[in-house]
Formats: sequence, structure tokens, C-alpha cells
Amino acid sequence: MAITTYAELQAAAANWLVRGDLTARIPEFITLAESRLNRVLRARLAETEAVLTATVGARTIPLPAGFAEPLALWIVGGAEREPLRFIEPGLLGASSLRGEPRCWSIDGANLAFERPCDQAYGFVLRMLVKFALSDAAPTNGLLSDYPDAYLFATLCEAGPFLRDDALAGAYEARLSRAIDEINAKDARARAARTLVTDTPPRAAAGFDITRGI
Repeated sequence: MAITTYAELQAAAANWLVRGDLTARIPEFITLAESRLNRVLRARLAETEAVLTATVGARTIPLPAGFAEPLALWIVGGAEREPLRFIEPGLLGASSLRGEPRCWSIDGANLAFERPCDQAYGFVLRMLVKFALSDAAPTNGLLSDYPDAYLFATLCEAGPFLRDDALAGAYEARLSRAIDEINAKDARARAARTLVTDTPPRAAAGFDITRGI
């Protein structure tokens, strides 16, 4: 059967477990599986950009829903956007002089700057989002591209209830292989690639395509 939605993932897990007494626990297993996947995967398919707006006089902006990890931040001015420098929270300082932020960090549940904003600046935050399926959010990039990782992560969380060490070990092995393959594929996608072209002048000019952030 296809595994493309939260409901289909639950049905697939039930089919593999063949344990009617565990069916009601499957949403719990999926939540635990996502917690694990969020720790071990930094896949490009989890990357997204969020548009944020500062409040005049404030040094912080609440992080977007689903935020998992920051990748980059730009301040937007007209059609241009300029990258800001990330520094550790302890080095950020706390100037009371309002102005345009030049540095940023993550402070708890907030995006933080080295100074209060003197106007309502716009920002673009590139970040990793959490894998979190629900009835309201029935699919995501990981489930669409790698349903096996989701399924075996879910079955691994059911392992303590199976009382079958061999079977639980087989699920762990399948999940480990899936994670390794996802990470390897993601690493290849991020590596610099050279564009092959049959146009000598462009090839001689050394046009490269760099994929990744």
C-alpha cells in the first residue's frame, strides 16, 4: 500500500505489527519516531524559509512554528537581502541604542539581535523544520520521499512491546540503513558540482554550480 499520509502511515504500521492491542498506540509511536528523526536527520527536504518582521524597539522576534535549527538569516531591503552574522548568545551583548541589526543569535524561543530595531525591518530566516505529522498536517517532505524511514522509525518505537528481540533488531537495522542512505544522498546533493557543457567558451570560463547552502 502507498504510504503518503499520516493515516496511511498508521495503517501501514498496524499491518506490520499485526498486534491489535498496539493499534491505539501507533500515534504515540509516530511521535516518538519523529523525535528521533529530528535528532539524526538534517535533510535538505526539511529546509524552509520564513518571513519575519521586527517590532520597533524590540531586540527579539519569536521563532516560527515548527522551528528546529537555524541555517541563515537575511535582512531585507527593497529587492535586496543581506546576510547577517550569527554569533553565540553569550557574545551578542545588549546595547540599548536602536539601529539596524548586524548580528543575530537564538535565545530560547526567540531570534535575538545585538540591539533594538529602530524600524520594522523585514527578515528571511532559513531553517530546518521539525517532522511533525498530524491530522491537520498529514504529510511532509520526509514521508513523501522516504516513507520507509518513517515506517521503520515507528516500528522501532513499538519494539519494547513486541517482546521479540530479533524482530526489533531487524527494524533497527532497516531504520539505520535508511538514515545512512538519506544522509549520504543529502551530502552528495550539497557537494559542489561542475556543470558539464558542450559549449567550449562557457566551459573554459569555469562555470560551476554549487548546490546547497
